[in-house]
Amino acid sequence: MLYPALKRCFDLVMAGLGLLLLLPMGLLIALVIKLSDGGPVFYAQIRVGRFGRPFQIRKFRSMVRDADKAGLPVTKEGDPRITRIGRFLRRTKLDELPQLWNVLVGEMSFVGPRPEVSRYVEHYTPEQREILNYKPGITDMATLLFRNEETLLRGSHDVEQFYVQYCLPRKINLNRQYAQRASLARDFWIILQTLFPYWVGVVTIYSLVLMVSLWTAYELRHDFLLTNDSFREFIHCLPWMVIPQLFLLVWRGQVRGLLSYFSIPELRQTVTALGFALALQLVVSVVAPARLLPSRSIILIHFLVLLVMLCGVRSLFRFIRERSSRSVSQAGGPVRRVAIIGTGELATNLALDFGRNQDEGLRVVAFFDDDPHSWHKRPHDIPVVGMPECILNREWLDLLDEVIVALPETESPRALQLGELLKGSRLRVTFASAWPALRPLSG
Repeated sequence: MLYPALKRCFDLVMAGLGLLLLLPMGLLIALVIKLSDGGPVFYAQIRVGRFGRPFQIRKFRSMVRDADKAGLPVTKEGDPRITRIGRFLRRTKLDELPQLWNVLVGEMSFVGPRPEVSRYVEHYTPEQREILNYKPGITDMATLLFRNEETLLRGSHDVEQFYVQYCLPRKINLNRQYAQRASLARDFWIILQTLFPYWVGVVTIYSLVLMVSLWTAYELRHDFLLTNDSFREFIHCLPWMVIPQLFLLVWRGQVRGLLSYFSIPELRQTVTALGFALALQLVVSVVAPARLLPSRSIILIHFLVLLVMLCGVRSLFRFIRERSSRSVSQAGGPVRRVAIIGTGELATNLALDFGRNQDEGLRVVAFFDDDPHSWHKRPHDIPVVGMPECILNREWLDLLDEVIVALPETESPRALQLGELLKGSRLRVTFASAWPALRPLSG
């Protein structure tokens, strides 16, 4: 196949270039490690490679000497064996640089399942051992998603048992999913995410939005006829406008969250950060001895344009996430069709939640309610068909898979009556006592 040959060519070229270009940094790291405690610079460990063949993996030493004799192969946050410089190397992944040699000689690849020590490979099931058919790598999807593995293991009393029982199977599943869809494009994406953590991408996107919005403010203020003087002013004011705004957005937690999750709480954080920045910029524009900032009209226009742009970008990421989740749900299996009894706040919140989380495999197709005034209306574009007894009609019994009774009081006579009414049907019946807690119908 073409992919393995291209992958090997990429590994050879990039590993060779990496070793040459990163040699000065490697020498500096080696010097710091040597001066810190006088111990060896490198740490070598036997790992299980492709087809179960053992090989020696190399890293910059991040732990005290003979650390492998004083504890387990896995570490948790606060492990006393990790040196001060080692914490930095692990956090930045610089301790992995010597593995470029493993890639160059063909023992590893840039992207592939992370190799494990033999004591953990012994726990593999026959199905999991299929992962050994692939060349191990410096990074993979499991490396990305378990980037803070030491923090994950921090609260475990038995670190090794927790790792083998919970972490290892998930890593193997992620690697098997990668192997089924491996491609050069996917490899590039994994390498990019490894080199630049998620927060770097968020900061980059926010910085671009901040700069574009300021440019747009200048264009709007000058009727899209920007002069050379105005352009020079834009360049001069750019850092004084963007850096404080970026700092305040980070302060309000914009980097910690996922861009694709955007609702009222995230909007409040964004408005708060930009509001502080606006107040600061207006004050500086009045009292600053030198003209660091543009005119107050541009500052106000920039604030409005930036708010719209940031909300638009976040909403776009949310739309992409929801669309992707919907596709995964539809590809992953059949969707359960749900009817909700009730049209109050509890019922509509459930419908909205199921609509946002398509990966749960639920789709609300109808409301049923005792209030005739709500019939034939469409809250959230879902029809209110009629009274709950209509569910017993043959067409609805054939169409539905589940009924959720979302009345304010689940122990009310009406709720109990509905439970008795639906008990003999083939439908699954649950009661939403307090959103989003669901209680199945007993009996």
